[in-house]
Amino acid sequence: MGNPTPLVTQGRLPRSPSPGGPNQTRIALDEFELACRWGLSVKTLRRWRQEQLGPIYCKLGRRVTYLLHEIEAFERRVSRYSSFARAYQ
Repeated sequence: MGNPTPLVTQGRLPRSPSPGGPNQTRIALDEFELACRWGLSVKTLRRWRQEQLGPIYCKLGRRVTYLLHEIEAFERRVSRYSSFARAYQ
């Protein structure tokens, strides 16, 4: 009767602690973490993958991850000093 059910956030189970502890550096973000970083919805990232926009991603089974160096490269590629220049060409 008192068994707690696992907390589900945005359709996924909570992340277990990283195996290396809190001082281990991350090399990748999942789609939920990247959406939070950029202030986008996960649905937008999924649409970008379908339309081949956005950063390069890795997919193994259902899990989608984005390597941090690919995220940073994409951020450099689309950053502009002026809104006059097009981001996608």
